[in-house]
Amino acid sequence: MSGYTPPLSALRAFSALVRLGTISAAAEDMSLTQGAVAHQIRALESFLDVQLVERTGRRLVLTEQGRIYGYQVRQALDDIADATENTKRRSRVRKGEQVVRISVLPSLAHGWLLLRLQDFCRLYPQVRLVLHGSMEYVDLNAGTVDCAIRFGHGNWPDVVTRALMPDALLLVASPQLLGNRPPTKLEQIMRMPLLHSIENWAAWISSMPNAAPLAHRPQTRMEFTDSTHLLEAARLGLGVALTRRSIADNLLQRGELVQAFAHTCVHSSSYYALLPTVTSISEPLEQFLGWLQVECTRFTKQTLA
Repeated sequence: MSGYTPPLSALRAFSALVRLGTISAAAEDMSLTQGAVAHQIRALESFLDVQLVERTGRRLVLTEQGRIYGYQVRQALDDIADATENTKRRSRVRKGEQVVRISVLPSLAHGWLLLRLQDFCRLYPQVRLVLHGSMEYVDLNAGTVDCAIRFGHGNWPDVVTRALMPDALLLVASPQLLGNRPPTKLEQIMRMPLLHSIENWAAWISSMPNAAPLAHRPQTRMEFTDSTHLLEAARLGLGVALTRRSIADNLLQRGELVQAFAHTCVHSSSYYALLPTVTSISEPLEQFLGWLQVECTRFTKQTLA
């Protein structure tokens, strides 16, 4: 199979030409002479028996076949670079570098976790956190991340779960939208522009004392599939949003959002740390989880007490 693989030096020279556009820029990028780069590209053309570039004076212009092959070569070299970096990273971890790789919901990271990480860095300066923002299922036993933070009922398969904190549903809006007289009655809220994402309006309303149950959620002005977009729309004054207290924490603390109505209710789901079943927990991960539990407990006492 190796007989069908061009020399790596020739592929790197051609990739640099494709990426930078001129042979002089490619030569500078590779710390070679222009003649050396041109020689590598001619060698690649000879190997392939395909014309990759057209020579117009002192310029080299990609042929159509060269453009297609160049794209494929760049993709392949990027894959090799990524695989190399991943291997080196795992090697560093094995040699004792204290790295903790966390898969976290983007909404929680943006609205709650990032606010608090400076404290963790102060307490554990030797630990390097790598945050993977994702809402997708993560195979923790594959070893790509050490832990995942997810929101649900705690019944994920093939993982060890640790309960972190509950959450609450509340209405938020920009101070400008509410003005000097925020609504005090449910009927007033229902007449305002409402923003909807994934949270259950009927659950929030039915938890109110003496509230008539809803057969369906109220009519909303806008709907969002991303909670971050929902909160940004509320911050811009586009309407009142039903959201989780945790993911609105950043904007609430900064005063860019305020609670639009006094009523809150406990959410049916909670946050959990998900851990692999096949490996032991490292000391840096235990340090992170211990710190995280303290922050979650503090937040729960402040917001749900």
